[in-house]
Parts: sequence; C-alpha cells; structure tokens
Amino acid sequence: MSESAVSVLLSPLLNSDELGSLAEVLITFEVNRSGRAHSPTCRRRGKSAGGGTVGIGEFRLQGHHIRACRMCGGGDLVEPTPDQAAVAQRLATLLPGREEEARRQRESERAAAARRRSADAVDKRAGNVLDEWSWRVDEERLRLRDEPARELTVTTTCAGRDECGADADLLIDTRTLKMRFRCHADSAHGRREIGGELEDIWMYGEPTRYDALALIVTVIAGDDDAWKEVYGTRAQDYRSTVAALRSFDEANPPPLDLGVNVRCGICDRRMSFHEAIPDSKIKAAYYCDVRHSDGRYHRVYKEEIDVAVGRHLRLELRGRSHWVVAPELAPEPESVAAYADRLAAKIQVFDRHIGAAGSDESLGRERALLVSRLAQARDIQERGVFAAAGLDSYWHGDQTTELGRALLIDRVGCDRAGIDVVSHFEEGTDLYRRLRTEELTGEINGLRAHLSALEEELDELSA
Repeated sequence: MSESAVSVLLSPLLNSDELGSLAEVLITFEVNRSGRAHSPTCRRRGKSAGGGTVGIGEFRLQGHHIRACRMCGGGDLVEPTPDQAAVAQRLATLLPGREEEARRQRESERAAAARRRSADAVDKRAGNVLDEWSWRVDEERLRLRDEPARELTVTTTCAGRDECGADADLLIDTRTLKMRFRCHADSAHGRREIGGELEDIWMYGEPTRYDALALIVTVIAGDDDAWKEVYGTRAQDYRSTVAALRSFDEANPPPLDLGVNVRCGICDRRMSFHEAIPDSKIKAAYYCDVRHSDGRYHRVYKEEIDVAVGRHLRLELRGRSHWVVAPELAPEPESVAAYADRLAAKIQVFDRHIGAAGSDESLGRERALLVSRLAQARDIQERGVFAAAGLDSYWHGDQTTELGRALLIDRVGCDRAGIDVVSHFEEGTDLYRRLRTEELTGEINGLRAHLSALEEELDELSA
C-alpha cells in the first residue's frame, strides 16, 4: 500500500464519515501494554496485550490511529481496491490545508499559554502587594523608583460594614503602592480609630478585590498587556455571573431539596452551608447569616451535626433499619427530573457569564458543587434514591451519607446550647404510625401462627 494511502487512513485530521469506503479496509494489529498499536511483526511491539483484524473504521473508533507506532504504522493493512485508492487520493488533497490549520492552531494555543503564564505572574505580584507582603511590596517599589508619583483611582463597591453596597473609590499611590478606600455613602467605612487617630483600612471581597488588583496591575505591569487580555474583565464577569445566578434562582425555585435542613435555633432561619477550603484551616460548617441580639453570628461545624444526626438515627432506628427505605421518603420521579434539568440549566447560565472570573476560587467551588449535585440527580434517576443514598444495603446511623441524612431527617436545630435532631420517624407522625402499624401487624400475625402451631402440638399430645 502506498505511503499516501496509509497517511490518509490513519490521519487524525479526517473524521470517520469522510473515510467512506476506506473504513472497510482491514488492518491487523497488536496493542502493547502501553496502549500503542503495532504490526504483529514490528520489533517495537513488546509484550502484546491484545489486537486482531478489524476494519480501519473500527480501528480509528478505538483511538488506535492516534497512538500508532511510527515505525510500522500501527498495523498491517490490506491493499485497497481501485475505488478505495481513488477515495484515498481525493482525501489526500485535503490534508495539507488541514495540517497548516492544525499548525496555526498549535501556535495560537502556545501563544495563549504564554500570555496566560505572563498574566498569572503579574496577577501573583499584584496579589502580594494587595496582601501587603512587605518584602514583595519593597521589590515592587524598587522597580517603580524612577516613575513619577501619581494617584490613580477606580470606582468599586463598598465592602464595609453591614454589606453597604454603595459606590466607593479605591486610590493608589503609584510610588508607595499605598491604597486608600472611600465609601460614597459613609466615610467611616474604610477607616478605623487606632491609638486615638483615624487610619485608612479597607476590607475587600470579590469583586472589590479584583478592582483593587486591576488598579495595582496598572501601576506595576508597565508595557505588559497580557494581564488585561486574560483578566481585564474579571471584576465585571464576576458581577455578571453573580447577578445572573441570582436572577436564575429567583425565576427558578428549586423543585427539590436534597440537603439537610439545618436551622438556626436562635432565629429559625435556614443555615447556609460552606464547604471546607482545601489547604486551609477553614472547615465545613453551617452559618446563620444574621447577627443576633447578643451581637454574634452563629456557626456550627458540619462534623458536629453529622455526629448528632448519626447518634439520633442509631438510637431511633435500632432494630428498624428497614424503615429507612420507606416509600414515603423517596421524592417523586418528576421532581428529580425537574431538579436535574434545573441544575443543568444553571450550569449553562454559569458558563455563559463566567469569562475571566473562571479563576475565582469561590465561584469555582460553586460550579463544582452544581456539577456534583447534577451527577447525584442522574444517579438517583438511574439507580433510585435509596441506592444512590446507600440506604438499600447494610445501614448504620453513623455511616449514613449526606443524601441519606437529607432523606431521613426532617430538621436539625442548632443553638448555643447544642443540637436538636428531628427525624421523619418521630412518634405521632403519619409515617411512624404507618410503619409501626405494619410492624405490629407482622408481629401479631407471627404470634398467631406460633400460637396455632402450639395448639396443634397440644392437640396431638392430648390425643
């Protein structure tokens, strides 16, 4: 077979539909343990892990053409028919253009990666200045020693007390890199009294942080415009994403709640869950977002709630583990389907708006949570909620999954004194009465059967 025909058959630049009758050309090959395809006579094939003779279409479908041995071509090909050779010759004329396009694409990707690395380096330097790493700040000041002293300003959102939200100014001295903050609504925001004197301070959060980083980059980046290309719209994209997600939630209330209902025992509000942050001391916890009359916010670590829920379920369902798969606990299939569709739609909204804010860790965690919940919903649709929750096999209160806890628990109340757990199996509930009635009926029927057997034995003994 000609070299041009082989290059067409194995070219990754062509798709299977374009091959036409060439897909039927047979190839005999072996795949070694590293996954590379070889001719059975190839000296480099090593120890074979499998192979055979298949059509080139199937060979490509399995991906072997991508990792074919360069020395032998990946296998022994049967000589094509004249018609197949004509198809190969026609397709061969397409390859030079596609190879040039692939080359330009690789160059573009390399250039984009280089811009990204440069932007990340500048972003890290700006972050060090913002976080006031003194020796890093000194390095930047040394670089700026010959620059004229100016004061640059950018408008942001006040991140001061009580979630002000008013417009505010961020100002930076281009020589010293000192930053000041001025809230348009309350001048006390961004200032505090230290030693009898008012000093400028400011507390930032996203997207205010990104506005500040952009201001610092303007000073330290010089002629390097990579940061603006990669991260220039990050603050705007962050605001756009948060606003779009908020609007989506308002317009599409969730049809199903598969989270544990944790309530603040002080104000009875639903407590929000915050995931643990990797490589930090911040643990997973539930927070009440309202400051209470004692001037404090309320927080409970997730591990404490898990222990309390496990203990409660273990005691309440002792000897009654079959109760955990009561049909009443399973959500309706229609609700699960609507829940999955909502999650998929929210991920799409997320991806449409995220842009340069894709590097934001908090938004990244939020999207990962959406993806994880969607996978869980698909698992429920495929296997059923009890299997997905791990309740259809050996069950123990302390080993209940998060989904299992959500199914079994009605609410968890958390106050300063402790944690109060209420399950769906509390005495007096309709579910408890139904399950207990079924349980007692079974016991009574068993006792009656046993009594009948005893009476028959007694009659035999008395005869």
